Amino acid sequence: MKRAPRESDIYNELSKFMRLKYPTLIWRFDFSAGTKMSIGQARVHKGLNPHRGYPDLFICRPSNGYAGLFIEIKQQGVKVAKLDGSPLANEHLAEQAQIIDQLKREGYYATFACGLMECIEIIEKYLR
Repeated sequence: MKRAPRESDIYNELSKFMRLKYPTLIWRFDFSAGTKMSIGQARVHKGLNPHRGYPDLFICRPSNGYAGLFIEIKQQGVKVAKLDGSPLANEHLAEQAQIIDQLKREGYYATFACGLMECIEIIEKYLR
């Protein structure tokens, strides 16, 4: 049976998509959350990056009145909010939602996206 794509699989596919469709676009994935670090590396990383919940992808292009696009990427089918839009009672998702709200207040388009296709739809809509 084929496994569901991991977040890192989605990162790879998005990177291929953006290289082909938007070759001059500048972006960055925050891949550090998916890596194993030594205790010393983890301390340095925490000291350099004090905010928990930083989104996975930043697209460095102003568009439609926004300063740039941040996407917190989840696997297809992951629920990030209740039906009323409030965050699920999960500490990690709540931290991510808080950072997304702060980024929105700072003038960025920031959102969650579940799966490759939702990420592509958000990117395409943002860059139009």
